[in-house]
Amino acid sequence: MTRSARLEALCGRGVIAFESSVPQPARVLLPGEAAAIAHAVAKRAGEFAAGRACARAALATLGIHGFELLNDAERAPLWPQGIAGSITHTRGLYAAAVARTTDVLALGLDAEARDSVAPRLWRRICTPQELQHLHALPEAQAVGLATLIFSAKEAFYKCQHPLTRQWLNFTDIAIRLEDAGFQVEPQRSLAIATLHPAPWPGRWLLTDAQTLTAVRLDPLFTISPG
Repeated sequence: MTRSARLEALCGRGVIAFESSVPQPARVLLPGEAAAIAHAVAKRAGEFAAGRACARAALATLGIHGFELLNDAERAPLWPQGIAGSITHTRGLYAAAVARTTDVLALGLDAEARDSVAPRLWRRICTPQELQHLHALPEAQAVGLATLIFSAKEAFYKCQHPLTRQWLNFTDIAIRLEDAGFQVEPQRSLAIATLHPAPWPGRWLLTDAQTLTAVRLDPLFTISPG
């Protein structure tokens, strides 16, 4: 694992990120983590171990050592108290990002293989307006944009879920793209809006192999000492 300057820049101030280009062996896991994937196939076990190894390295940078990062009943990571975090993996990339909740209220990080969201999937992922925009583009360009929309929605879901425990459909939100960023706009009433007003900002980064997105929510209020 190596500390990831590009993911830290993507996620923004106060975030620590580590990444690996290869899966990891189960021996890097702590006992409770290993038990959670005792019956997993080798591919899933390697992805899980790599994500946990990256998360453990990031937590250690914040002074948190030896924490067993287990999953809740919905398979979401149970981060230490006072920590916001996110784990992601795709072909050739396994990563985790963490921050103290005094700096970042919630965090979502997602990675997808470049141009991996085929046209047959678009109707499940896109709002009617997004779908109309995709169909107006050449297919090669549209597939890249569809992958970015999908990844942005995944990152937002990971960000909001620890705060609300609300399941979302892809069409519950729309993505408005900007230069190296995007805005997440609700298409119906969402629980997260009562905690943090919409729209919700995110950032994106394209590499030769991956589409990377991050959404963070910052604390709305800070308390000055004294």
